Amino acid sequence: MESHDLSTGPDTKIHFTITKTQPSSSSTPLLLFLHYWGGSNKTWYKQISPTSPHTLSSTYNTVAIDLRGWGQSTGPADSSKHYSVTPMASDVASVLSYLQSTTSLINNGVILIGHSMGAKVTLSTFSKLSDSLLSLVKGLVLVAPAPPTPLIMPAEMSEQQRKAYDNEASVRWTVENVLSSVQNISSDDMNMVIRDSLAGSTLARDGWILHGMQEDITSALDEVSTRLVGRKVRVSVLAGAEDVVENKDRVEKEVVGALTQRGFEVQFEVLEGVKHLIPLENPEGVAKTIRSVVA
Repeated sequence: MESHDLSTGPDTKIHFTITKTQPSSSSTPLLLFLHYWGGSNKTWYKQISPTSPHTLSSTYNTVAIDLRGWGQSTGPADSSKHYSVTPMASDVASVLSYLQSTTSLINNGVILIGHSMGAKVTLSTFSKLSDSLLSLVKGLVLVAPAPPTPLIMPAEMSEQQRKAYDNEASVRWTVENVLSSVQNISSDDMNMVIRDSLAGSTLARDGWILHGMQEDITSALDEVSTRLVGRKVRVSVLAGAEDVVENKDRVEKEVVGALTQRGFEVQFEVLEGVKHLIPLENPEGVAKTIRSVVA
C-alpha cells in the first residue's frame, strides 16, 4: 500500500493511499473510496487491505482518500466553511486529475464509492470533473448516503452532534448507541473509529454540521445529468435497516429518488441487521455491491 500527499491549495494537503494489484493492462476499473464524517481512509480497511478476508484489492486497484481535515489531510485554518461539500469535492477532482496525468490507474475507468458524508461529496465531485475524467466514471456506490438536499437540524440537536467526538467516552457512546449495531464491530474497529474521530480537526467537524449538511447540491446533479445525456451511469445505493443517521426511507426518497429523476440507473438495497457504519458492520455486503456495479 502506497502513501501519497497532494497539495490542492495553499493550506490544503490531501493524503491518500494506493493499493496496486493489477497491471496497467488490466481491464478492471479503479475503485476510489471516500469516508464518512469522523472517519478516514482507514474506514475502508476491510475493503482495501490485502489481508482482509473481504478485500477487493486482489481484483482491483484502489485509492482511499482522507478528506480535508480528517486522517492525515489538512485544510485552511480560518473558517469551517472551507470544509463544506463543494471544497472537498474539488479536492477529490484534483486527486483524480493527478492520477489521470501521472499514472495509468484510471485508464480503464473508475468507480466512485462514498459513505455518508463521503457519498454526498461523491455526488458533488461529478460536476467538478473535466469531460475526459467524467467519461471514465463507470459507476457509483453510495453507502448510507447523506442526501443531496439540505438538512437543517434544530440548534439543540446540532450542538449535540458537534459534541459527539469531543473525547473518547463520547465517541464510544456514539458508536455504541447511534452509529453501529455494536455486535457487528470488533474492539479493533472501535479503537480505530475512536482514533479517527478524535483526530479530525475542529473546523472539519464543524464544517459538515454547520455547512455540509445544509448544502444543496441538486443543481450540481442537474448539471452533470445534462453532460451525461445519452450515457448510463450505474449507481448502487446501500442503506442499513436499523440506521438512525440516514434512515432507509429517507435515503430511498431523497437519494434514490433524486438520482432516478435525473436519469441515473439506480439499484437500491437495504442491509438487515446493520446501522450506519456499514463498511465495518457488513463488509461483504459492500464488496458484493461494488462487484455488481463493475460487472
